[in-house]
Parts: sequence; C-alpha cells; structure tokens
Amino acid sequence: MSQITRTSAMAGAPPRPPVPAGIFKFALDALPDGVLLVDADRRVIYANKAFMEQWRFPEEAREGWSESRMLAHASDQLADPDRFLEHVEILHATDEAYRDELYFKDGRVFARRSVPFVADGSFRARIWIFTDITEARSSLLDPLSGVPNRRAYTQEFPAFVEAPDDGLLKCVAILDVDNFKAYNDHYGHAAGDRVLKRVGDLLRGMLSRSDDRVFRIGGEEFLLACRLREDAEGACFCDEIRVAIAGMAIAHQGNPPHGVVTASMGFGIFRGERRTADIFDKVDAALYQAKAEGRNTLRRAAL
Repeated sequence: MSQITRTSAMAGAPPRPPVPAGIFKFALDALPDGVLLVDADRRVIYANKAFMEQWRFPEEAREGWSESRMLAHASDQLADPDRFLEHVEILHATDEAYRDELYFKDGRVFARRSVPFVADGSFRARIWIFTDITEARSSLLDPLSGVPNRRAYTQEFPAFVEAPDDGLLKCVAILDVDNFKAYNDHYGHAAGDRVLKRVGDLLRGMLSRSDDRVFRIGGEEFLLACRLREDAEGACFCDEIRVAIAGMAIAHQGNPPHGVVTASMGFGIFRGERRTADIFDKVDAALYQAKAEGRNTLRRAAL
C-alpha cells in the first residue's frame, strides 16, 4: 500500500525543471578526457578544458576557431596527419561509432573514440573523445627495441586478426634476425642489443601509419601487421624491409655468405576475420621455410 501511495504522489508532483546547461558544461570540464562536439554543419559546438589542453590550443580557439582551423592545428602535431584527417571526413555524417589510437610527433599516444548523436532519425552531431594513454602505453613497450612488447602483442594482435572485414586486406609477417646467436657469441651481447635497437627503429619508421603494428615477440623475432589495398603490396613491402635491414650494413661474420646482419621473413595476406592461432602458425611456418632455404629471404604462407 505504501508503495502505491508513493507512486501516486510522484505522478501528481509538478515536473522537475530542466537541468541548466551550465551543469553539463561544468561536468564535462571536470573530465580528464578531452571532449569535442561538432554539429551536422561542421560547427564546433563545445570543447572542454581537457581537450584544449591535450591539443595545446590557445584559449581563443575555444570560441572563435572553425573546425577546419582546429583540424589543421591538431593534425600538425601527429605522426600520421593524413590518416587522422581521412577518418574525420569519412565518419563525420555517418551513424558509425569508431575508435583508434593517435601517435604524436612528441611521443604521446591518445585513444580516440567517436560516436554520432542522432535524434528523430537524423544525424545531429558527432562527439569525439580523446584519452591520453601515453603512460599506459609505456608499460607495453620493449625498452630495448623501442617497439611494443609481447604483452602488447597478446592484447592487440588478436583484435587485428579477428576484426571483421573492412574492405582492406590484412598482412601479417614474422621477421627473425639471421644467425643472431652467432652474432652475440662473436660481437658480444651489448652489440647484439644495439642491433635489435636499430632493427626496431627501422621497423617503427617503415610501419608509421596509425593502424600499423610491430611487436617484439621474443629474442630476435618481430611480428608486423598492417592493412593493404592491393595483394601485391604485401610482398613488396616485406621485401623492402628485408633489403633495408641488409642495407644497414652491420658486419656479421657468422652470417655467411652475406657477411652483414640480415633477416628472414614469413608473411601472409588475408581478408576478414580469422583465428589468431591459425594465422600465427602458418606465417611462422613460412618463416622457418625461409630460414631453411638460405636466410635473407621471405616466403609466403597460404592463408
């Protein structure tokens, strides 16, 4: 009976006044994440305090800058500005949610999330949310080679392999520095560490797009993952990496007949969702085939 009485009282109560817009602004400004709201006409409706600080905007930009000017300022700070801008253009007036990571020239890493705001069946605005994950990312980096470590691999590689078809091809490669134990035995482990750092630097430079991935998965082994538009790009790109490693001309007496540090690679290309273990095992088998056939070469797995 008491519950019915309370319900009746609530039904007869006067409606509550709407929450003032200033309350929402206060709440958004208190968030550690950067928040940007852009309407259907590409006008910036709101940017919170964290967003302005993350992207190092001057205070006047909060009220007076157009979206295009803000995009130019933001993209200039990124390692891959073209891809950043491409996704903004593709997503803006769609009903798709999206997330990725942005890599800054100064070493920072942001998680970027975006969701549309739809009302009465019509697109009204798009919300962009940015989270600084630089510190979290540092725990996923191999301090020697400078590329993501095996922990990062276990978190990120399955998501790459098992993601649904987005219209692009996926390329996975495993790279192994040839006769690396012999290198360490002859030149010392400190010299071997320098080789791994140089290989890591080279791979980071060659896989520089925001959705490219490279991991040190153990010892002298690295795993590479990227998306392609054409099948032929995969073999060409992997061979460019192989040639670039040999081109560093690091002396290696224990790696005949080459006499320099080289690498063998297994790679495979596929489209759509696959099982992570299957892809890894087949590409790894292609790597061992390359090593068995003389090293400093690459072999393709049938995927």
